[in-house]
Parts: sequence; C-alpha cells; structure tokens
Amino acid sequence: MDFDNLFEEYFDKVYYKVLSIVKNSDDAEDISQEVFMSVYKNLNKFREESNIYTWIYRIAINKTYDFFKKKKNELEINEEVLLIADEFNSDTNILLQEKLNLISEKEREIIILKDIYGYKLKEIADMKNINLSTVKSIYYKALKDMGGE
Repeated sequence: MDFDNLFEEYFDKVYYKVLSIVKNSDDAEDISQEVFMSVYKNLNKFREESNIYTWIYRIAINKTYDFFKKKKNELEINEEVLLIADEFNSDTNILLQEKLNLISEKEREIIILKDIYGYKLKEIADMKNINLSTVKSIYYKALKDMGGE
C-alpha cells in the first residue's frame, strides 16, 4: 500500500484517537502529522507481520507518549499535577500533593497518565512497552500506598 492511500485511509482514525487522549485539537493535529511523517520515513521497514493499522497505531501511541514526556520536561511533574488540580479547592490540592509524595516516581507517572490524562491501563502498557499486568500491579499498589484502595 502506498503512503497516499495510507494517509487517506488512516489519518482521521489516528487523529481522533490522539484527540481522545490529548483533549486538544491543535496538539492532536500536530501529533497525527508527526505519526504520518514517521510512517512515511519508515514505510519500507514495515514487515507486514501485523496489520498496517496496528503498526500505525503503535507509532501514534509512542508519539503521544513522547508529547507527554516533552510536556513533563517543560513542567516538573508535581507542578503539573498542581496546575491540573487547580479545579479542586486548595485543601484537595494539598492532599493530592501529599498523597503523590507517598509513592515512587514510576507509580506517580502511571497514576498521572491514568487518572489525570485519562489513559487506559492497556494504553499505558503499550506506551511504556511493559506488560499490562505489570502496569496494573504498579497502579493498584500506588493507589494502596496513597490510601485509595
């Protein structure tokens, strides 16, 4: 399949999937364009061992994860949590910060990806390239350590 056909067939699917995660149309557009630039550059490397959309979807998840990693580098994770938590009152904000300080960086990252950015555990596992059961274990341990379950 040539690139033009791939772009025409899958761009909207990728865009709406990314939009559902990043919740911002400009960011979703930028990420989707990055996805298809990567598809264009690497199309000759696609081995046809899986469905082409599965391959494109994986690139989209990785690009979306990279987007959040860049964002994380721009704002320290605790500051970002505080900004997002501004919707809550200051007591909740302080409590949230205290709870997040009880867990490891790895646990904090999964909690933020799941509970603040809205990723599903399966998507987080795909992004981080680790088993879903490992992500679940880390997530539920973090909730327990934070006093949530």
